[in-house]
Amino acid sequence: MRKVIIPIFFLLVFLGACSRDSEKAAELIHKANLLLNEKGLQEPQKAIDYLTEAIKLQPDNDDAYNIRGNIHFILGKNQLAIDDFTKAIQINSTCADYFNNRGSVYNKIGYYKLAIKDYDEAILFDSNDAAYYNNRGSVHLKHGDKKIGCLDAGRACVLKSCALSEWAKKEGICN
Repeated sequence: MRKVIIPIFFLLVFLGACSRDSEKAAELIHKANLLLNEKGLQEPQKAIDYLTEAIKLQPDNDDAYNIRGNIHFILGKNQLAIDDFTKAIQINSTCADYFNNRGSVYNKIGYYKLAIKDYDEAILFDSNDAAYYNNRGSVHLKHGDKKIGCLDAGRACVLKSCALSEWAKKEGICN
């Protein structure tokens, strides 16, 4: 009987530690979000520090990587942003936002084919978000297939986001 109790005791202690780590990670992510949401990005390094600590406590927290990636993107630290979004995707490969976010970095640095590929993935996982169509459509209109760009702009407009479609029509790119 004693042999069974000891492993169970250690398992319960381990699970309790994991739960505390999870709670602490959630608290750190919350603190980082407060720094982002109150007045914009007031203390980016402090937010990054909170998220890095959360990731140490909970290395499989895709949300922490995504938020940190967004901060890096805002700060122009493009490779760090790509790395964080890639890690978030590795942890949760069905989250459309993570692909969209990484695609935005690729677009910003001129890797248009990679941006389009990531926007394709985002649309695959969530075909009802106009932002994904707008993002992919704008890359196509400026650097790729204008026909696909017009189709994407039209789809975004159907989803109640018509700015890209109106711009493309005004520029004579789309009918």
